[in-house]
Amino acid sequence: MDYEEEKKPIAGKIARITATVIIFLIIGLFVFRCWMVADKSRFSKPAVTDALRSAWADGESEMLTVKVESELADDGYFAAYGFYYNPESGEVQFAVRWNRSVYEYTDMTPGHEFSFYLLNETTGETWPAEATEQGSMLIYQYRRMKAEGVSVGDEEQLTAVMELRDGFESRQVLKYAEQPFKPCKLSGKLLKELAP
Repeated sequence: MDYEEEKKPIAGKIARITATVIIFLIIGLFVFRCWMVADKSRFSKPAVTDALRSAWADGESEMLTVKVESELADDGYFAAYGFYYNPESGEVQFAVRWNRSVYEYTDMTPGHEFSFYLLNETTGETWPAEATEQGSMLIYQYRRMKAEGVSVGDEEQLTAVMELRDGFESRQVLKYAEQPFKPCKLSGKLLKELAP
């Protein structure tokens, strides 16, 4: 009789511990997934390029930025963030990220390099953007993009366009027309790298 009474509390404890572990595991996975979706830290800072070095040669240049308001393109195919513009050199840098499932949705071979360009929605001008760095983490692909010769004013709208395949594009607004540029304070390390 005593043996049966001892067995019930032990089995109950094991069941409670197992249930608690499973609940915390599910919560942990949920938090990790939320963090992954929100993480836009890769390539979110400006990088040193030859054009920026030339612009900073006289020590008078500046880097402008805006907070990218859109989290994702309207159709959800990619996210653009980390937008920087140097009016003197006409260089724009921004980062893009897409989920690998985009290849399935677009019938593209996994690993296919999508092309990007910038569109001034106000004037209709376009500038091709090239990937200068790339990375990946779990289900996401990341690229640092650079466009040159860009001219965009405070009252103009600038959009990043991802060409998925012929005639099929995804768009995300980087800067709205009513969104003025703000000066970006560069880190000491970056300023040292830009110094002539």
